[in-house]
Amino acid sequence: MQIDSFQMELTCSPDSKEMWRNQGTRVLKCHLNFGHGDPTGSTLRAWQLGDVKLIDTRLTHISISRIREEEVGSLCLKLVRSGALFVESGEQVQRFRPGELVLVPDAPSIRQTFKEPSEVVSVTFSPRSLKERGFRFDARGYAVPDQQNADVRAIAGMIALVADQNGDTSEKMRRRQGGQLLELLDLLIESPLALSRRRSGEATLFRAKHFIAQNLRNPELNVSLIAAAVHASSSQLTRLFRADGQTLMRYVWDRRLALAAELLQQIDVTRLQMSEIAYRCGFSSPTHFSRAFKERYGVAPKKAAGASLLTSAHSASLAS
Repeated sequence: MQIDSFQMELTCSPDSKEMWRNQGTRVLKCHLNFGHGDPTGSTLRAWQLGDVKLIDTRLTHISISRIREEEVGSLCLKLVRSGALFVESGEQVQRFRPGELVLVPDAPSIRQTFKEPSEVVSVTFSPRSLKERGFRFDARGYAVPDQQNADVRAIAGMIALVADQNGDTSEKMRRRQGGQLLELLDLLIESPLALSRRRSGEATLFRAKHFIAQNLRNPELNVSLIAAAVHASSSQLTRLFRADGQTLMRYVWDRRLALAAELLQQIDVTRLQMSEIAYRCGFSSPTHFSRAFKERYGVAPKKAAGASLLTSAHSASLAS
């Protein structure tokens, strides 16, 4: 079960440490161990960015490791904002200072330790979202991006900015932020041995759908153009979409009509002509748009203004 938001604070209460251990096991699927110092005042807050989870922690004298029995496969990008984070993998231990990033696989062999008061923001990418994008990470150890690279520093700044928003933005904004972080993930790793893409059918299908979503307004969008954009042959892409349940161009038309329905719910039709909506959604003419829309939804576009025509699946698809 996905929890949209979660927070806890370690107090001086006698049972506070035990509560943290229990919550760590139940919610975070991690072992939380306490060091010799006083961890009082440690805080943790987590919220969802679509398929991505952001965890803002202020910890001291605590170590964290993944529960071995739990399913692994996610990937965590950590930004140190203050103090220090020690990451241990086998006999290797590395200290990360403020402003530095580290990419850590969600594996029991990795231990993270906070020996002093430290703030660390963690962005966790789910196994499903990584698989869809064709990412495969070597779970035997962690990876360190090039901290001097301007792109890496920009991504660190973006993570800090999102963390400072405390999850108070709209659900739609958070989902888009998570999608942007996923798109930027491959910039963080220089070595192909640390993070590699595999040219799987699922990954190609995802990239094709993502390209379609970004280019729905292009009336020239066709099989050849989409195939070229994702470096696949037209026949291969056609087979992938058929295996997914519909033809490629039927998928394109469904997405265009769903976009039109969304626009009709959001705008004042008296201020926006039907012809403009048709062209915004990639239809060659208002007549073609009106006919296709009525066939799909059972009503003419003008009568659909303000109506709730989109299913949750359509909405999620358009937002991704």
